[in-house]
Amino acid sequence: MTAPLPIVEELLDASDDAARARWILNAPLDVLLRDQMAIRAALQRAGFQPGLTCLATEIAALCGTRCDDGGRPITMRVSREYARLQLVEIARKKDDHR
Repeated sequence: MTAPLPIVEELLDASDDAARARWILNAPLDVLLRDQMAIRAALQRAGFQPGLTCLATEIAALCGTRCDDGGRPITMRVSREYARLQLVEIARKKDDHR
């Protein structure tokens, strides 16, 4: 097994859920797709369910069939946005306590 890329190592080194949330929100989508197994394993080890949900919705959006206009189905857009907003809230809670 190869060593994870430095950007994925940042997730592995995250000290709390707020840091994990910020990492997922800022990671390039191609990294989420390419390294989804390592990312999923790291999130599972941390017990970070909102991160797992967001990862799943991002992967589904990247790999799913698009509508005739090239966009995503409304159910996918809503699910994706809801998952992202959960992570934004988690990331903000940490910032509010500083």
